[in-house]
Amino acid sequence: MSGHEMLICFDGPKGTSDHRAISLFATVGEYEPLPMSSVAEVIQTVDHTRGCLGVVAVENSTEGELTTVTDKLIFDASRVRILDEAVLAESMCAFGLGDTGSAATVVSHPLVLDLCSRFIRERGLRTRHVLSTAEACRVVAQENDLSQVALAPLVVGKASGLKLYEEAVLDVPEIRTRYVLIGQGLGVRSGRDRTALAITPLTDTVGSLQEIAETFRSCSVNMTSILSRPLQTKLGFHTFQITCDGHLLDNSVAAVVRSLLRDGHAVKHLGSFPRWGGVEVTTPFANLPLGSIDRSTAVDLSTSMLQIFGLGLDLS
Repeated sequence: MSGHEMLICFDGPKGTSDHRAISLFATVGEYEPLPMSSVAEVIQTVDHTRGCLGVVAVENSTEGELTTVTDKLIFDASRVRILDEAVLAESMCAFGLGDTGSAATVVSHPLVLDLCSRFIRERGLRTRHVLSTAEACRVVAQENDLSQVALAPLVVGKASGLKLYEEAVLDVPEIRTRYVLIGQGLGVRSGRDRTALAITPLTDTVGSLQEIAETFRSCSVNMTSILSRPLQTKLGFHTFQITCDGHLLDNSVAAVVRSLLRDGHAVKHLGSFPRWGGVEVTTPFANLPLGSIDRSTAVDLSTSMLQIFGLGLDLS
């Protein structure tokens, strides 16, 4: 590694989506990739190694917030901060060595297989799990088995030398995953930033979350997401992971933190970082939740909830 290259660790091996996501970060220049065996190892390495960066996935369009990862950032690391964010949006394609008529087994990551269920079901294919889409392509290429089909992003399949069978085999348009670049220190201030905080009320009182939300409102800071994590050691206590608009160095965000501390809450700064300018992670659905009603469809708001929601239950 040359002196000007940064070291970036990720959940390996090379060629995975975590590895591909590194190139999306505008703040990353030349770097040396360092594959690791787990997300926990990535976070702990960054926490204990000054100057080392890491990339981890924190949200995707099918599972939402990845709490197993965010919990590690909140509870298992003291020096790690989020420095940047990016969204990797990928479709999936089918690749192989022969032709689709000889296909019998489909190989890919379990999540990809779940999201390509229609393609698999319609062709009556068996499934084989591997750790990544890159590994799926390597397996099909190395085993030289004409009956195996790899499901992978277009760029991954082409790099493996396999033949493209079919494009867009997902049940949804694409998989979107939000990644964060982590390191020690404070992210650059861009003027279009987000700040992530972990806020823990030190007393278990009714309305504590409302009080926290009111602090953001009174300082004119917009909350963009909130995640509640109950604490095991104190029954009824929660840590709230809140992401808001603005940077820690902005007067408004700084005022929120000062106010929360004065009110007796514990606050951890998880990072301030430039907001991603591309597509956001969303659910794959454009419609309201099925069964929703609104004021225009509720016949009489003064009637019972059972009638409003059309449950028609006889509780006598």
